[in-house]
Amino acid sequence: MQDALNLLTSNPLYMVVAGIVLFGIFIFLLKKVFKLAMILIIATLAYGGYLYMTEDDPMKVIQQKLDKGKSAVGGIDEATKGMRRDAIDKMIDDVDKKLKEAAKKRK
Repeated sequence: MQDALNLLTSNPLYMVVAGIVLFGIFIFLLKKVFKLAMILIIATLAYGGYLYMTEDDPMKVIQQKLDKGKSAVGGIDEATKGMRRDAIDKMIDDVDKKLKEAAKKRK
């Protein structure tokens, strides 16, 4: 690797060729990033246009979807309340037993 680097830096012609190759790679990568950005912008605009054309109030639809997510979390919270209470009670009992055992061992 070091020999190749020394060869490259020792000859100005090789430096020019390496610079051109690096510049070409740089331009190639910029073109790909630009295409990706354009695709994302077009897709976002198309989705916004779709929402605007198909719904009366896009913000209302978005707010309804957000509210559905909140109610689902609330439902899960209510459904697991008993399980959480049982787990906490069991943990308290286990800690209480271990403390009593430790107190007996100390005596």
